Amino acid sequence: MKNLYIALLSLFLLSGCGNSSEEQQEVLVKPIKYGVVESFGGLTTRTFNGITQSGSETKLSFRTGGLITRLNVTVGQRIKKGQLLAQLDQTDALLALQQVQADVANTQIQLETASSSFERIKQLYQTNNASLSDYEKARSTLSNAQSSYEISLKRLDLQQSQVAYTTIAAPMSGIVSSVNAEANEVVSPGNIILTMSKENANDIEAQAGIPEKYISQVRQGSSAKIRIPTLSGEFDGVITEVGYSSSGGTYPVIASLTNTREEVRPGMPVEVTLTFGDEEQEEQLIVPVKAVGKDESGQFVYVLSPVSDEVYAAKKMSVEIGSLMSEGFIVRSGLTQNQIVAVAGLRTLYDGMKVSLLTQQ
Repeated sequence: MKNLYIALLSLFLLSGCGNSSEEQQEVLVKPIKYGVVESFGGLTTRTFNGITQSGSETKLSFRTGGLITRLNVTVGQRIKKGQLLAQLDQTDALLALQQVQADVANTQIQLETASSSFERIKQLYQTNNASLSDYEKARSTLSNAQSSYEISLKRLDLQQSQVAYTTIAAPMSGIVSSVNAEANEVVSPGNIILTMSKENANDIEAQAGIPEKYISQVRQGSSAKIRIPTLSGEFDGVITEVGYSSSGGTYPVIASLTNTREEVRPGMPVEVTLTFGDEEQEEQLIVPVKAVGKDESGQFVYVLSPVSDEVYAAKKMSVEIGSLMSEGFIVRSGLTQNQIVAVAGLRTLYDGMKVSLLTQQ
């Protein structure tokens, strides 16, 4: 009897463990690659997120390194062309400049002395009161003095430039949009100290990131619609620049605003809407090639429908597809636009299976 009791207890515990395992399996959510059923042909619009920026934004830095002793600007400050904005410690540069200036003065005196001596020897030589060797020696001395003076002048120009490199002056009138350093901070050559832009509403442009599948259809000079969520109304735009290389999976595209307003400032989030396609081409639905599977019942896809935050349920649906295009299969029936479909692991899916969407790269 005791053995029977132990056996029943063990069976009960094993049954409990089995249910726990099943519950854990139900909770597990499989991440899966996905695609979207999209329209192809005709005219379609797509909206991309971006940000406003100044078309004449200028990043300013020192051409030499050192300790910042003066930083006369703050974010949002309006400045005028030529205004001193920042300065490094000039002690060593000014001492070197004074030394070079002294060298210039010394070589100038030597040049004047050599020139006077040469003129005197030249006159004596012409009257046969000086030898040819004396004449050649005086001319050589004058030539060396002239070279030394010219070299010292070049050194003076170079050192004056070194002093100028310790200051940053405004290259144009505008407004300070960012300051990236502080007084008494040691900086290296090329470190961006501050950024400024023209204070001009007509200078504002929008930059958006365009995915790879659309970038080949974007052209300079094409129109765009731009909306700034914090402002009312819509702005007209013209594409001025199309990026050649990607950054973070998207290509930068810049559109200038043709009907901007004073309220628009750099750094505002924007939505850039572009139009793609050919209005003369019939509009059709396209499903990704890898989303279509085939079994004894025919062709099918797994449609992913949201059931909660970040969790989707897979549902097997029969489809009828047409010819293969570069973008995918043409859908004849069974799907609607913007449906999310699985594009990998179709053989491991089943109706009602819980999945999550893998982040698209």
